[in-house]
This record gives sequence, structure tokens and C-alpha cells, in this order.
Amino acid sequence: MSRDATWSDYYAANDGREPRRALLDVLVADGPGRAIDLGCGSGIDTLAMLRRGWHVLAIDAEREAIDRLEARVPTDLTGRLETRVSRMEDAELPATDLVHASFSLFFCDPARFPEVWRRIADAVAGGGRFVGELLGDRDTWAPEDDISAFTERQARALFDGWTVERFEVEDDDGEACSGPKHWHVFHVVARTPAGDRSRDGPA
Repeated sequence: MSRDATWSDYYAANDGREPRRALLDVLVADGPGRAIDLGCGSGIDTLAMLRRGWHVLAIDAEREAIDRLEARVPTDLTGRLETRVSRMEDAELPATDLVHASFSLFFCDPARFPEVWRRIADAVAGGGRFVGELLGDRDTWAPEDDISAFTERQARALFDGWTVERFEVEDDDGEACSGPKHWHVFHVVARTPAGDRSRDGPA
């Protein structure tokens, strides 16, 4: 990762965190289904889904992330886990009930973000949910060429036609594993319009 820290630094700094609260709220509201953890990191959120009965396809560009995830998951849960080492820009996303993208879409190539977003929307078409974060244009990292960042209006427009269940704006000074920074982040939970979707087995 850029921003003066490595992905190993990030995994170490976040190793003890709890699963994301927005994700847990969705898992409580919905019964087990199929999920994609896009940019899964070391697997804290993937494991939370597996423990609640979900089938999870975990995708990350870093081999180290997948290795950490596989070491974290107990053997009795591995039957519902599939892993892939892939950049999100190149990952095929099957039809699923949930796409979780926790602080990962920031690092999508801006030129390819529209196609990645289309694949996410297609994957959850027919009543599936997106849970994750988008980076705001006032964030310290936003001006960097390899970062995908949005105004609030642009971020909300991505969910035109969806049911937005949560859209929280974080706009505060804080810390990253690389040091102090200003966070401008949109925390989103949204559902696509209901309709027919393929449910032929786990993701």
C-alpha cells in the first residue's frame, strides 16, 4: 500500500479490531446467504460472516492477506470459504446476496472504478446489499492519482435507484497506520431493487 505504510503494517495495526459494526448489523438482519468480501484484508470480517453461516468469496490483491485469512479461519468453517488473490479491477464477481468492501474501494484505479462498480451492482442485483466505504473528496488521500474519491453528491449518485439504509459521513482528523490524517469517508449500507436472481449454490 502507498501512503507511507505497507500492507503488512496495516494488517498488524488492525489485527485486533472487531468486525465492522455496519456489517454485523446486516448479518443480524439477514439470514445466512452468499457474500463477497472485496478487499478482505486479513479476514476479520470474512470470519464474522463464516461464523454466522454465510458462504464467503474473499478477494484481495495481496497474497499475504489471503494467507492471514486462511490461517485465521478454523478448519470447520473452511468448507464455506473460497479465496482468490486478485486485484478488484480484474476480479469476476458472481451473483451474491452481499458485497462487503471495507475501506478497500479507496484503492481502486480511478479510471477503472466505473467498471468495478458496475460489477458490484450486477453481483447484488435483485435485492442484494452493498456494505462498505467510499472515500470523500476532503480526505488527505483524495488528491493522489491512484485513489478513488468522491464528493458526497457523487457518492450518493452511485446508489440512484437503490434503497439506502445507511449513509453516514465521517469528516474528522484522525489516525491511519501511516500516521495522522484527515478522514472523509462515507459509510454506506444499501440494497438493490428486489427481483429475480440466480441462487445456484454458494459463491
